[in-house]
Amino acid sequence: GAEVIDATGLVVAPGLVDIHVHFREPGQTHKEDIHTGALAAAAGGFTSVVMMANTNPTISDVETLKEVLASAAKENVHVYTNATVTKNFDGKTLLENGALSFSDDGIPLQSTKVLKEALDLAKANNTFVAVHEEDPELNGILGFNEGIARDKFHFCGATGVAEYSMIARDVMIAYDRRAHLHIQHLSKAESVKVVEFAQQLGANVTAEAAPQHFSKTEDLLLIKGSSAKMNPPLALKRC
Repeated sequence: GAEVIDATGLVVAPGLVDIHVHFREPGQTHKEDIHTGALAAAAGGFTSVVMMANTNPTISDVETLKEVLASAAKENVHVYTNATVTKNFDGKTLLENGALSFSDDGIPLQSTKVLKEALDLAKANNTFVAVHEEDPELNGILGFNEGIARDKFHFCGATGVAEYSMIARDVMIAYDRRAHLHIQHLSKAESVKVVEFAQQLGANVTAEAAPQHFSKTEDLLLIKGSSAKMNPPLALKRC
């Protein structure tokens, strides 16, 4: 009497989880909103997602957080959200009102003092901080890897050292604070090795990679143009 589903040619798996999505609500819904993002997630087999907080306004206060979560509660997949690390940062209050974790995604935390304080607060509240690792002082024009920027477009692009040096700095701060740090969208093989080193030391460090960074290279810029620009950029070698 059991229902039989013909899954020929399909993938059968537990519900997938994506902890780094941009649903652009509030303020940027011409790109995406929570409803269309949730529909896309469900279509791809994702049953739980975590939104980034770099909306407009950013998810930095309880009012905006509650507005976003009320919209998310209407969807048929589980939609969670980060709150920002900086700006109107009151971590404990935001956590109590439904924020899952903290991230300024897209904006590197240049201040080690801010990162240390954020990690301490996250540890005290049993959550984590997720960071975008590109040191602005070591970078050129974003979206182009340094090699192709120099050789094909004749300017300074985004450098590998901007990514993996900042990761090295931050994983060691996390190691010292015994707090959970999550590294977003690794794009360099060296970055993977730095994370591995920190984990071997016993640091509570996790990381993610986007599909394009282990499936495509910077040569795609010569074919797709600006459609292949991203932050961090596609590199000469796959992550």
